Amino acid sequence: MGKVINVDIDDEHLYAMGYEQHMKRGFTLWSMTAFCLTGLGLLPSLGGTLWYSLGYLGLLPMTWGWLAASAFILCVAFSLAELSSSMPTAGGLYYWTYHTAPPKLKRISCWITAWCMVLSTSLSGGSFFRTQADMIQALVVMFHPDFAPTDWQAYLIYLGTVIACALVMILPSRTLGHISNVFVWLGTLTFFVILIALPVYAKKNDQHTTAREIFTSSYNQTGWSSPGLVFLLTFLVPCWCISGYDSTAHLAEETENAAVVVPKAMWISCVSTVILGYIFNVVLAYASPDIDAIFESPLGQPLGAILQLSMGNGAFTKLLWLCTVLSNFGVVFVNNTAGTRIFFAYARDGALPFSAWLSHVNTVTKTPINATVALSLVFALIGLISLGSSAALQAFFSGASLSGAVTYLMPVLMRCVYENNPEYVPGPFNMGKWSKPVRWAAVAWTIFTLPLLGFPHSPHVTARSFNWSPVFFGALFLLVMPWYFLWAHKWFLGPGKRSLE
Repeated sequence: MGKVINVDIDDEHLYAMGYEQHMKRGFTLWSMTAFCLTGLGLLPSLGGTLWYSLGYLGLLPMTWGWLAASAFILCVAFSLAELSSSMPTAGGLYYWTYHTAPPKLKRISCWITAWCMVLSTSLSGGSFFRTQADMIQALVVMFHPDFAPTDWQAYLIYLGTVIACALVMILPSRTLGHISNVFVWLGTLTFFVILIALPVYAKKNDQHTTAREIFTSSYNQTGWSSPGLVFLLTFLVPCWCISGYDSTAHLAEETENAAVVVPKAMWISCVSTVILGYIFNVVLAYASPDIDAIFESPLGQPLGAILQLSMGNGAFTKLLWLCTVLSNFGVVFVNNTAGTRIFFAYARDGALPFSAWLSHVNTVTKTPINATVALSLVFALIGLISLGSSAALQAFFSGASLSGAVTYLMPVLMRCVYENNPEYVPGPFNMGKWSKPVRWAAVAWTIFTLPLLGFPHSPHVTARSFNWSPVFFGALFLLVMPWYFLWAHKWFLGPGKRSLE
């Protein structure tokens, strides 16, 4: 009898897409779902973005606003899940854009998507670390109310989280899956404890609203005269909370049976977040009778303030906030692990400086350690801006919003405008006859949110309150578009064109 040769279907699929398998496949359906849920991090994510719902229009957007936006966000998630099943590779969105675009638009649309991904990854990652540092400071204030960190102390906390995260991100994919399991269980347990305890304490201490107020009460705090406009701006909360699910796609080359597991983990995580997020919003609205007191709290964190005002500042409240801070570290490490894979994938296609070094996969851990080091250094440098001006740092972070939305838009839009693409082969997960209307709804929704992401938060604009997203997005185009047309079009062949040469 002849020798039996075992062929890994995942590796064969990856080779057909233009890449060799270098990383070890350690993620399963459960660990990948845990990884995605950890990255979505409903508890800390919603807690960290309450500024833009409770702080904009009060209770109304926490219920009806969440439902209205979530329906369309799921259209985007299912559309991207379908693409991830067809083309499971670490490049994700920019790879899909290239292979779904009309022939004449392939390279330029891919180039735009990729650089939007790079900008979004760098700036949003820095924003995650700043939020983590702020949550740690709030924890310290709970124990020491007089604590007021200097800029240097705040930066050192920020830098410490960057270093801690980097030490986790370099670990093998199977170990990352186990760590994700720990964080998802911690976040889930803390979430449900708060879900049960918060309304009980709020009722006991007479710190609660009524059912009618939860669904009808509005409190316009922005200065904009139109409540309708402000209501639309609060859609940003679900947009930010239900995002980052493409992290599953960027770890496709480290996942077993990726064409099935990646999309399934993506949509399961998003649907779960939508349902649980709505319930959590209702509970938080119930425990928020005094919105002004929440935002005047010295903690500087709305969720922490709600817990403290409703439950007191005892050991139980501090324990819950500590668990929230720890679960947010899971959000940080998952999203930035996906970011390192974006750097790796783009460098593998020769489109970043020092591409050979950045695309190297460590032979021991089977992970892109060099890309992890480089991205962590970028985060550390971005954080230094806070020493000169916290307003400037927030301006940098705001630049992640538009670029992130464009990365989600581009592959779905290209799939829509080139519907009869003969090269596109659906994966195991596809929506059949629902695919086209869902994709068009996703495109319409994303285009609708673009001006919201760049809209000023107040009519009284200052350097601090100005929304700098359009400025940073415009600056990106002023840099990368001339680069492409003058030089890069000569050597940038598209994803998967260099790796097997």
